[in-house]
Amino acid sequence: MTPFSASDAALEGFHLIRRSWRAILGWAGFNLLALIMVVVLSAVLSVIAAAVGGGTSTPVLAFAGFAGGLATLFSQAIIVGGVFRLELRPAEPAFLHLRLGRDELRLVVVWLITLTGVWVVGWAATLLGQLIGGGGVLVELLGAALAVYLGLRFLLAAPVAFVERRIDFVRSWRLTRGRVWALLGMSALSICLIALLMIVVFVVLAAIATAAAGLDGLAVLFAGTEALQQHPAVFLLAFAVEIILIPVLWVLGIAPLVAAYRAFTADGDAAPVNLKPETGGSAA
Repeated sequence: MTPFSASDAALEGFHLIRRSWRAILGWAGFNLLALIMVVVLSAVLSVIAAAVGGGTSTPVLAFAGFAGGLATLFSQAIIVGGVFRLELRPAEPAFLHLRLGRDELRLVVVWLITLTGVWVVGWAATLLGQLIGGGGVLVELLGAALAVYLGLRFLLAAPVAFVERRIDFVRSWRLTRGRVWALLGMSALSICLIALLMIVVFVVLAAIATAAAGLDGLAVLFAGTEALQQHPAVFLLAFAVEIILIPVLWVLGIAPLVAAYRAFTADGDAAPVNLKPETGGSAA
């Protein structure tokens, strides 16, 4: 079995940011454009809903929310696909390594299946806990532990879907056999590093906002768009940081999966992969 360092894998995202920071800044620009498109789409559909139904409580308005959520999901899948492509297929034709094609569609499907599985496990544990009564808390804890275990065993479903171009949770199960503790350590360290980064960013933003506008500036960090008129500079700074931070967090969360996939498939368990770009995709 190829040696696998959980700490090295958890730090892979930071190495990728250091090597390809220009591309990641470009992803922040794409993230901004995607957000603008989602807002415009939702606004247009909301106007249509108001015109058709004479109010806001119409099926068209519900569809507007669904369409906005779906567009956001695909925009984030494009960024995640960019992380995989930058790490695994850097020579593939794509603008800033971003494309919208079958690879990204498979990632969305994997996410939806995973979220559905987590919901089913949580629902079953909650229902069983209510039926048992006094021991319900223990059942819910066991359900949470089961969800974590299954999540670790299927952790490589996303890189499998991208690299091997197939949705194959069984393949992830085989690759992670005997490596659950290593993956748990990698995931825990990655989460801690991401949390630490977010805390540092928030502390710096809070210091800048307080220095610029006192406690009112600090409140801007917790307010919505209504704070734009009160302290526009602080609001725009926080908004810009958020736009840049989203692709950075994706890199820090996804790059360790690439490192794990590489290490685990180095044992000769790698499946034949056609690295030619699939037809039907378009550069983002």
